[in-house]
Amino acid sequence: MLNRLKQRLFASLGSLARPQRETPVWSPLRLGPLYEWFSPAHIRILDGGLAGQEFELVTEIKDDAASVFLYYYGQRIGQTFVERDPPGRGVVFWDVGVKEDFRRRGLASIMAVHVFRELLRQQQRATFKIRMVRLLKPGDKDVELQNMGMGVIANRLGFTPELDIERILAPGNITGTDVIPARPGSPPAFRFDVRTFPLVLIAFVLDRDTHKPVDDFRTYVELSKDERVVHDWVRRGLIVISNGNYWLRRGGIGQFLAHVATSPDEAREFGNRVVGL
Repeated sequence: MLNRLKQRLFASLGSLARPQRETPVWSPLRLGPLYEWFSPAHIRILDGGLAGQEFELVTEIKDDAASVFLYYYGQRIGQTFVERDPPGRGVVFWDVGVKEDFRRRGLASIMAVHVFRELLRQQQRATFKIRMVRLLKPGDKDVELQNMGMGVIANRLGFTPELDIERILAPGNITGTDVIPARPGSPPAFRFDVRTFPLVLIAFVLDRDTHKPVDDFRTYVELSKDERVVHDWVRRGLIVISNGNYWLRRGGIGQFLAHVATSPDEAREFGNRVVGL
């Protein structure tokens, strides 16, 4: 009996000594339009330009990959792809796309949040990365903005660049700044040539109030005139790199849960499974 009491005492002391993992306080945030589920696979958009429209989300989860396909009256208009690397423990979000007529209306965000939620329900632990890296050479011409939707998702969900972008785009390290004109379905963008790796960065600007991509070409022109202003906007998360990877680090978990969880209980459940990098 005495030995059993000692074992219980030591076990209690051990649990007190171990640091308990704290889940950030949950305060809900929204990414994309408001919507409701009216069947296990169908949603109805409740506000914005697509209010009243209905979509189907088909989810496929395998041991090493996951995907979501978005349908509008039987026509596939979007898709999201994720690698589970390592299987069951890592989530690498590497592609999301929506047909041009449906772009910039929040549908990519809906698919991203949905696949993250589905994977968190199945995994006991998970790290999260967004793979967007695209290495360019200083001599490359006709460079276009790519991965804008993924960049917005990364920024809003609390991911931060794998590289130290503040250092790379510090005044004195930029050797050239060009403004890439807007294209159908895509805003203008910056091309930064820099002295250090990765030598070329492509980026777009977010509005200070709405945090949506800025379409005004003049904003880019004005920003490009002063490297110190560019660096300040980078520091504030208002210039988003579109050809670099993003990681969910510990400091971004609260923001991630605010968008992905739908209740305090779910935030605690998911928070115990998310591992910051």
